[in-house]
Amino acid sequence: MRGLTLADGLDYWRNNLFYTIILYLLPLALILLIPSMIMTYFMELTGLAIAYFVFSATIIFVALFQNIGITVRKYFFLGLLYIVATSLIFFMGQHGAGITYLFGVTVFALLILPPKAGKITIGVNVGICVLHAFFIYNNMVEYPLRDSFQVISWILISGNSILLSIMAVIFMPMLFSGLQNTIIEQHGLERELRVHQKELENSLTEKETLLAEIHHRVKNNLAVISGLLQLQAFKETDKEFQKKLLDSTLRIKSMAGIHEQLYKAHSFSNISFDEGLINLTQTIIETLGNGDRIHTEFDLDPVELNINQAVPCSLIVNEVVTNSLKHAFENREKGEIAITLKYSSDNVLLRLLDDGSGFDDSTPAEGKTSLGMELIDTLAQQLGADYKYGSRGNGTGTMFELKFTLSNSPGSSSS
Repeated sequence: MRGLTLADGLDYWRNNLFYTIILYLLPLALILLIPSMIMTYFMELTGLAIAYFVFSATIIFVALFQNIGITVRKYFFLGLLYIVATSLIFFMGQHGAGITYLFGVTVFALLILPPKAGKITIGVNVGICVLHAFFIYNNMVEYPLRDSFQVISWILISGNSILLSIMAVIFMPMLFSGLQNTIIEQHGLERELRVHQKELENSLTEKETLLAEIHHRVKNNLAVISGLLQLQAFKETDKEFQKKLLDSTLRIKSMAGIHEQLYKAHSFSNISFDEGLINLTQTIIETLGNGDRIHTEFDLDPVELNINQAVPCSLIVNEVVTNSLKHAFENREKGEIAITLKYSSDNVLLRLLDDGSGFDDSTPAEGKTSLGMELIDTLAQQLGADYKYGSRGNGTGTMFELKFTLSNSPGSSSS
């Protein structure tokens, strides 16, 4: 409304109310005033007919003329009401609604203008009523209500309207003041809320940045450790000890891969485990120098795991894939590893197959006492998972199957 916003409080609502009054007043007033002008003209009430005509013309002027400010329009509107009020009072006396219009002028003044305007209308109303009493006293207007005490009776009647106007001037500004204070307090609360929201957003951004930096540094530290172990393994002459160093290197790389995924994805609780499986498998194959010999196949459903489940799952995959690469393809130039990840109704199925030599039937996988098997068993218990690890049914290769329930609780790994 002419550059005003909600921040202007009552001024905004006063202007908004005034424009709404004018919007509806123009068609309604014309509908009522045109018949009134015709009727008063034929009743030979020429003065009242002229007043109605002036009222109609002024309404059109206030509503449609563009080169006047809103404050001037408001005073024109009050002037219209005074034209109607005085016309009704002087032409129809106590039989008309002129006194009611006087009270209406005060109310509208308080609604669309500052309280000072309401006080001014009290003085104008008193002046109009006193002037009409003077006309009655000098028999300049007809006053058929009483034969005697006409002036006193008029003063008593008009005094009720004046009293109501005075009460409106006293109490309506109190109401508006309370509304204004409420608006101011509301805007203050909104500003404070925006400030607190900005502080929370900044704090959250700082914490996310810090957490990302932590994951990044953990990944870098693990990469340094795995690099040192791998370097030591390459220089080691003891083949058995060299294998153990490489095993430890791959386990550390598995954990580092989780932190790297969290850092790159800007997610600090969940990772896309299906994407991580591909990267992890390729890392293991390349580290053990089997990149040209082993063909990998993946059938993966999109699965989001929190870090508490992603770390043990990755370590389990590391142990199984490493075991296949070490033992399944001895004396073979080529081999194949197939990894399946399925998700249904919060249940996750992870299956790893190879087409290698398989386990010796006399020594089932669950009975082996190697560190790798102990890790698989411990990590499966941590997941609350069931697993099977043994030869495939067709007698060629091994199969590892892990079943567990997806956890929706975010968290950081406690390992």
